[in-house]
Amino acid sequence: MKGHAEGAGDVSDIRSILEGSPDLDTAAELLNLAGNSTRLKLLYLLENAKEMCVCDLAEMLGVSVSAVSQHLAKLRAYQLVAPRRDAQTIYYRLTDHQFNDKLRQNFFN
Repeated sequence: MKGHAEGAGDVSDIRSILEGSPDLDTAAELLNLAGNSTRLKLLYLLENAKEMCVCDLAEMLGVSVSAVSQHLAKLRAYQLVAPRRDAQTIYYRLTDHQFNDKLRQNFFN
């Protein structure tokens, strides 16, 4: 017995469906990104405060400004947060990204 799921169809058909579903890879990357507790806390803080500077985020989380900046860079790479500069201070806010909406609906209420 080769482990075929009942009613699953041909393995090659299923494989082609998976290969044609790049959204699954993106979802896995986003879930991995938010799976880090510091990044999830950053997203939560930004949801509740609407906008915070890096130094305040670092103080709230009890980590270095450098660590927060690195986490924010990863979140920014996926357009989950957006920066705003005011002189020497950079503030971050959540974007309208669909993933942030899912977090709001399921975790941040």
